Amino acid sequence: MVMRLLPNGGYEFEDQFGNVERVNQGPTIEARKPSFKENMVDLLTPYIGQDTSESLFGGKIAGPRADALTKMVNREGLLGVMPISAGVMAGGQAVKDFQEGNVASGIGNTAFAGLDLGLSGLGLRQAYKTARQANPTIGEAAAKTYKVGQLLRSPDGYKGAAGKPDAVSIPNQGKFAAMPIGPIEEAALSYMKKRGMDTSKFTEYPPFSEERAKFIAAAYDMMSHSPQNKDVKRAYDAMIQETMDQYNSLKNSGIDFTFMKEGMPDPYAASPALGYQDLVERGNLYVFPTDFGFGTSAAFDPKTNPLLTKVGKVGDKEDAVANDAFRAVHDVFGHFGSGNPFFRHKGEERAFLEHSRMYSPEAQGAMTSETRGQNSWLNFGPYGAANRTASTPDTIFADQKSGLMPEFTFKPEGMPDPDMAKDLLEYMKRFNN
Repeated sequence: MVMRLLPNGGYEFEDQFGNVERVNQGPTIEARKPSFKENMVDLLTPYIGQDTSESLFGGKIAGPRADALTKMVNREGLLGVMPISAGVMAGGQAVKDFQEGNVASGIGNTAFAGLDLGLSGLGLRQAYKTARQANPTIGEAAAKTYKVGQLLRSPDGYKGAAGKPDAVSIPNQGKFAAMPIGPIEEAALSYMKKRGMDTSKFTEYPPFSEERAKFIAAAYDMMSHSPQNKDVKRAYDAMIQETMDQYNSLKNSGIDFTFMKEGMPDPYAASPALGYQDLVERGNLYVFPTDFGFGTSAAFDPKTNPLLTKVGKVGDKEDAVANDAFRAVHDVFGHFGSGNPFFRHKGEERAFLEHSRMYSPEAQGAMTSETRGQNSWLNFGPYGAANRTASTPDTIFADQKSGLMPEFTFKPEGMPDPDMAKDLLEYMKRFNN
């Protein structure tokens, strides 16, 4: 009997006779097939631009105040509407001809109606097929951001911000462009503009500093769990409020959050990058709920952590806590929205850099402890050497402490002063990293 682990978290058993049985299968994230419109827009975008291509073949999103005709034209495209319109007009004239006894003219207009309606799809489909065979990768990297509902694109020709991979690997499917997701970037931009924050984008990420990460790991390990401290409480209260504001800013982005249920295998078990594909192609993201896991050590009781505060409904979870909302928005704004579907130490550092800029100075200390602090501890703390290559079930996670680290940890390229560095270096001698 041979047992194999499936990408969706299930198992496959094969006996000596070749009989196969699969059990405990969860939802499978499979690539969606491209539509004819999407293929044609993708094909022509490099030559006439995405807006013009969408005007011809449809797919543009009309604003909420657009009239019915505009919405139809945007959805169907001019080449979809014009042949149909011509066909309808010819058909109407044919009916009128027959009513007036003009049989020959009626037959002719009937033929024109059928021709218009038929060619509206068949002719363009064949044109696409012929052109696509000539160059199968043309137009793949023309757009700089994904729209929710689009397919992941080939990475050929795509170049994103320096310091971040341009391609992400999806298990059993290949490599795809790791591009930002437009509606999420727009939500982040709108959120920050309303609060007077710096909206500059990263054109280049700072090089990852292992030295800095080790200093932060030591600082997190030294940090006390002090949720009742007035400064800590103020920082976490601000973080929770701003996290909920960020969650609410996504309500019009076309994104749904679905929390995993009891007994449900992890749909992204094969790779967290499957969440990126799910989000781009379907507008859905599965979230691991806090009550399924919140830290590793049984010796540490996190029940006084402010992020366990009830916040009402988040996604499809009715009794969510603040940490549920934070997991959702951090994956969206820190990882996937910015085209950063990477979850090892460098990907987590970029996620911190992207998401921390959406928090006020009052909230950044708490947000730093919950992200950069814990991730630095995980990868460069006492269990760092094993954690850096471990699977999720084998990873030892940081205790869910509530506290504030030194201010150098909040800054993108912050480092401790000489005296603090000396103390941290002495402390980290106990780490096996």
